Amino acid sequence: MPCRTDGYEHCEENTMKRDMDQATRAACDMRTVLRASGLEYRLCLETIEWIKRHDKADAERIEREVAEGKREQVKRDALNKLSMEERRVLGL
Repeated sequence: MPCRTDGYEHCEENTMKRDMDQATRAACDMRTVLRASGLEYRLCLETIEWIKRHDKADAERIEREVAEGKREQVKRDALNKLSMEERRVLGL
């Protein structure tokens, strides 16, 4: 499941929540790029703290999704969309 902005479920305006979720996903993707490039700790302290909180929230979310079987369902759904040829190319 994709990253999202936690703690704003009370937002009445769906557009605002959707925009925050989209920005959070983009920030998470950038964190991944920065981490892979070895640049993550050249960021300002506030951003580093956000990354730590986000990593913790991600780990908790993934653990919850695994326990609920959601990750396996998403994986099954994705695999079911592939043709036999696509599966063969991917070695599945």
